[in-house]
Parts: sequence; structure tokens; C-alpha cells
Amino acid sequence: MAKKEKTLTTILPEELVGAIAEKITPITLPSTKASELKSRVMARIRGKKEFDLMTIRAEDGEWITLLPGIEKKILSNYEEGKLQSYLLRMAPGSSLPSHDHIVDEESIMLEGEATICDIHLSAGDYHFAPKGSKHGEVFSQNGCLVFVKTF
Repeated sequence: MAKKEKTLTTILPEELVGAIAEKITPITLPSTKASELKSRVMARIRGKKEFDLMTIRAEDGEWITLLPGIEKKILSNYEEGKLQSYLLRMAPGSSLPSHDHIVDEESIMLEGEATICDIHLSAGDYHFAPKGSKHGEVFSQNGCLVFVKTF
């Protein structure tokens, strides 16, 4: 049986892909960061894995708007998004649509509260969504900040 090719629209709902695409804007990295990034990419192309210590300060990084009231800050991204860590910030009253999980996903509620289907999560709570699972809408009445790791 032929393996189905994964595309962005097979991973995320089409309306979410469109919303993300509309918000993407090119950025210019400082020359030191650009040089560091190029070195890491070239090392991976040559087959070397460089896993240096990395620190991202709270004020560093870029928040990307995914949907109205929902932002994502990528902390690390390896193997084409399969191994990814990021912060997800939801404004009061915001929601994520129902979606499938193409990889395992762990999350820890850092601040605030959210509801996934009928599961209520508060600061300090852990949630695991295995590859192949689907859950309903994620809604945050008062806003929240979530750490998410995919693998």
C-alpha cells in the first residue's frame, strides 16, 4: 500500500492553514543569529547533529498569530516539526478548532485555564494527546499560556 504524502492541509484544518498563511511575514535575523542558523543547517546537511545548549529568554522570540486571540512562540523545531517545543498563548474567549494529532503531543498549562472537550485544565495540569487522536475544540474563558512538546 502506498504511503499517503503528508501536506500541511492533511495535518491541519484548511481554514487554519489559510489563517496561518495570511499572517506569515518574512523576518530579517541579526547577522550573528543568521550565521549560527546557517552553521546548524549545514551541519545537519552533512549528517552531524549539533545539540548545543540553548536558552530563550521570555522577552526573546516571536509570537506568531495563528487565529484571532491565539499565538504561538516556537522554542525548538527539529525533524520538520515532528520534534517541536512551543508556547501557545490564548486570549480570553479564544478557541482552537477540533483537530487531529499526527504526532504525540504533551502539554502543561503554565498559566490560566482552558477546556478541551469536557476536560478542564488549570495551571500545573498535564495533558497528553497520542498520535492519531482527535479532540474537539479547545476553549479558554479567561486566557492561558501552555507549554507544548510534540514528538
